[in-house]
Amino acid sequence: MYHATRDVQNVRNILSEGFKISQSSHLLLGDGVYVSRDINKSLNYGEVCFKLLVYPGKTYRVDDSTPEFERKNWQQEFSSAWLVPNSRVHPSGFEETCVKSSAQVRIVGIACGYEKLDFNTQASVKDCFGTGDNLDPDDNRLLDLMLEDLGIIYSTFVHSNSQMLLEAYGNGRVGLGEWNGYDNQLWSRTWDCCLENKATGEVLTLDDEDDNDPFMRPVNQIGDKTQKWRLDGRNRFVQKQFNKYLSSDGRDGVVMKRYNHGGDRETWMFRCLNQTRTTDTFVKFTPWHDMTVWD
Repeated sequence: MYHATRDVQNVRNILSEGFKISQSSHLLLGDGVYVSRDINKSLNYGEVCFKLLVYPGKTYRVDDSTPEFERKNWQQEFSSAWLVPNSRVHPSGFEETCVKSSAQVRIVGIACGYEKLDFNTQASVKDCFGTGDNLDPDDNRLLDLMLEDLGIIYSTFVHSNSQMLLEAYGNGRVGLGEWNGYDNQLWSRTWDCCLENKATGEVLTLDDEDDNDPFMRPVNQIGDKTQKWRLDGRNRFVQKQFNKYLSSDGRDGVVMKRYNHGGDRETWMFRCLNQTRTTDTFVKFTPWHDMTVWD
């Protein structure tokens, strides 16, 4: 995501002290740090634009129907508020996110305006002009440290019956394989019960009741039950929309089965759950809450 500042002198302060929480009764989404996925939105606020890693966490969705009080007072229950694009809430029509804590943000570099900085400031931050949403190896290491700080742990997800590991192949495909040490076999449970792959950033999805082949797809950030899963009390991995069970096809693939068609005998386990945190420092909610519970 991106955040811009009008005052070039602010850049050095932000780099040394972090972002300060904006506080005013006139702010569109209430108190917080304002960021956007759209760099054009951020550039409306200044000529020097930061490229950021942002953890939205539990997100409050804001659209044309959201009352003003709720739009500005979500911080007790949520980690961020997201204004959807093309809404009439703001005349620009751009999407925007407000996070409640500066600890949810890491600076990757300067996406625009690097040449406006003095020499000493340039020496302390990377020029990210033209990189778009891409992350280089240093950026990915920063992302790993951020996830560790937030208590978000990636783990292998093991099919207990075969001891094979769930893995993403690319192009939306998913299957089973022997341990390979690569990120395509590492998975994280998001705060809203999606199963996210570290290599692709996509989540496990099943969007048709008659389809038995799960696949990977970008997460729907406003919520989609076709991407929601739970690990039941007997370690069976259940898709919530259609109540089907993730299963091995007997080779190196995965399929969805009904309970009475063999799904009841398919069990899974995460290998690193004992390393995860049980609280979220931003709200009384954890991205690692019990997947056996669904409200």
